Amino acid sequence: MMLVALTAALRGLATNKLRSFLTTLGVIFGVAAVIVAVALGQGSRDAAIRRFQRLGTTTLTVIPGRQSRAGVSFAQVSTLKLDDAPALLRFGSASIRRVSPEKNGQQQVKYGNKNTNTTVYGCGKDFMKIRRFRLKEGSFFTEADERGKRMVCVLGYQVYKDLFNGTDPCIGKKIYIKGLSFRVIGLFEERGGGGFFNEDDRVYIPITTALRRVYGDSGNVLSSISVEGRSENLMAKAEQDVRDILRKRHKGKDDVIVFNAGTAAATSNEQAADFEQLINCLAAVALIVGGIGIMNIMLVSVTERTREIGIRKAIGAKRRDILLQFLLEALFLSLTGGLIGVIGGILFTLYGLPALKPDWETTLTLMPTFIAFGFSALVGVFFGFYPALKAANLNPIEALRYE
Repeated sequence: MMLVALTAALRGLATNKLRSFLTTLGVIFGVAAVIVAVALGQGSRDAAIRRFQRLGTTTLTVIPGRQSRAGVSFAQVSTLKLDDAPALLRFGSASIRRVSPEKNGQQQVKYGNKNTNTTVYGCGKDFMKIRRFRLKEGSFFTEADERGKRMVCVLGYQVYKDLFNGTDPCIGKKIYIKGLSFRVIGLFEERGGGGFFNEDDRVYIPITTALRRVYGDSGNVLSSISVEGRSENLMAKAEQDVRDILRKRHKGKDDVIVFNAGTAAATSNEQAADFEQLINCLAAVALIVGGIGIMNIMLVSVTERTREIGIRKAIGAKRRDILLQFLLEALFLSLTGGLIGVIGGILFTLYGLPALKPDWETTLTLMPTFIAFGFSALVGVFFGFYPALKAANLNPIEALRYE
């Protein structure tokens, strides 16, 4: 009986191939949209997690606050000083493990006949540990390099590619920053990322060298201080200790901003989850619209084939035979659309999106694909049931009279 019903269903759909194909378009786009949307949402979440994992959930970043007058912010304060960094370690040792004072700015960096405009980043000896950087070659600078204001540097991987083609040896070579000669002692592994805060597009030098020789800052004003807490459980205390210590040193002023990487990671993860739910809902709406399209076409099909249904009933077809035939037609349409949508969604995620938006990250997983395909089948059964029931309930005498 099932085989007979399936054959009748396929024959019914084949009588109008174009209409059958157009009916499946809603399901095709709906399923493809679900797959692409979930891949984008998961990719965005994974990228955010990787960024914060690189930064570390036990990391605080202290930056100067901004001056304001009559509620209008107009300039960054210059009260964050070099002496603030050891003070944080000295008075907040219960919750703070390491600190790194930092000073950065854009400079022209030259090697031979090549040059690049990059960030020259002065930092402390513990910067690499706090920020979880890894060396590809060489070594990082030491406390002796800081005390001696030595002209040494460690290259980010993008600068290495710009100046040394990404293949030539760089350790021991001399590069020029602001006309001053620096010896390359290390090369960091590639971190990934882009934009203004690309950690690969930097040259790292001792903080004292940056302040005295590159930026000529006799006031020892810092751009930021990186702080590593002793554990994730102590991060709230570490953040409060930083605020209390600096408020006391800055004569009672709350003139710094403390960025907590752990809190930011949790917030970013929540926002990514909310965004993923939103695009999933939009994709589900597209699937439902496709299901409504199937129901409309099936109702038209029932009307067009009223005499056919009457004849089948007159020669002995039972109610369940008619119901099964039209239900299988709707199911076949939705499953065909679902299968094409799955293939299209996967191909677009793997090849279309990277070509259109190379910076967008996607993560393709099997479970959403199976769910989308299963939901397409459910849409077919749900929206195909009423037209099938209507066909099955037709009175054969009235159906035969239908013109």
